[in-house]
Amino acid sequence: MDQDASEPTLTPRQAAFVHEYLIDLNGTQAAIRAGYAPGSAAEVASEALRNSKVADAIEKLKAQRNARVNTSADSVLHEMSLLAQSCVEHYFVDDFGNLQPTDDAPEGAMRAISSVKKKIRHAKDGSITYEVEFRLWDKPGQLKLMGKHANVAACFDSVRIAGSDGGPLEVKQISTEELLARHRALVEATE
Repeated sequence: MDQDASEPTLTPRQAAFVHEYLIDLNGTQAAIRAGYAPGSAAEVASEALRNSKVADAIEKLKAQRNARVNTSADSVLHEMSLLAQSCVEHYFVDDFGNLQPTDDAPEGAMRAISSVKKKIRHAKDGSITYEVEFRLWDKPGQLKLMGKHANVAACFDSVRIAGSDGGPLEVKQISTEELLARHRALVEATE
């Protein structure tokens, strides 16, 4: 790690910890990989992450990595939003059995596809039939991650054990659109 003369220097073990930490953001494993004893790795990691020199080095290297891969919090949230707001109505199968975005699909809608299976059937009369199955990426997972970012994660984690007056639970299923509308309302309320 390059440091200019005005920056405080890290010890070799601290520098190793910083580089190892950036692999998976797991402090305990980073400490072990940096040469600390497994039995004390969690404590060492906690202490290292509170050290301002180590924390500054981690943030500096994260920023450099984000610049290298052209990533920002906005780009991550934009991609998560695309996945969270994906809808099967944004796609159609063309005459050749290829999955295509509709005209009203958002830009980048094809990135919300996690898999496509295509079967081609040839009939004796020479006609061809296509069976196409596709899956979108996990919407609830994306909404939960976005909720954490927007400080509305509690909406996803709360569980009601009893119904009103302690009676039986009433289970209500809501649409993804209603869930997204609730999310948007909560975000607007916090702005």
